Amino acid sequence: MLGTVLVSIVLAAGDPAGETATVVAGLQAWLDGTQTLDMRFQQSLVSSALGTTATESGRLYLERPGKLRWDYVDPEKKIALLLGDRTALYLEDERLMSRGRLSGEQGLFPRLLAGHDRVGEFFSANLVATPSTGGRGSYRLRLVPKGDPAAMGAVTLILRPPAFLIEGAELLDETGNRTTYTFSNVRRNRALPEGLFAFEPPPGTEVVDER
Repeated sequence: MLGTVLVSIVLAAGDPAGETATVVAGLQAWLDGTQTLDMRFQQSLVSSALGTTATESGRLYLERPGKLRWDYVDPEKKIALLLGDRTALYLEDERLMSRGRLSGEQGLFPRLLAGHDRVGEFFSANLVATPSTGGRGSYRLRLVPKGDPAAMGAVTLILRPPAFLIEGAELLDETGNRTTYTFSNVRRNRALPEGLFAFEPPPGTEVVDER
């Protein structure tokens, strides 16, 4: 209710900067109030070099701060984990697990979801669309990391008022590749299965440590 009132006041005042600040504050409040998430996702990658699109789907689990797990089920089974800045990717068909560290544009969305950073301090924000101006009932908020004017990476979030929950995201990396996520069946602040983030690959799995 409070978020709806604030947005109404800003819209009535016709203040774009104030409206952006309200949306950022609403997103931050939603993140601050999130302890766990369990939701379905559909992921599409458009390659700038090849012009092709690859689509995958599965389930995403989040435990704040610092824990993410992506269970891909279609078209192939794999598990992607983030624990702090440590990453792991398990490919079931190949019996292979790669371990590394989160860095660069690939880390923008996971850092936003699971990190300690305050949205307004780490990102510069601007509204691409509002519920009444092209957003189809949602806000589209573009976030670019501060402190690096040459950075090409950006995250655009689709936020549903009045709670400002994240319905989708679009990631653009420095090579022009575009990854989009659509989320559904969102379950917030419910207990997650025990040991979910302590995944161990089956015996015989090849483990590769990347720098």
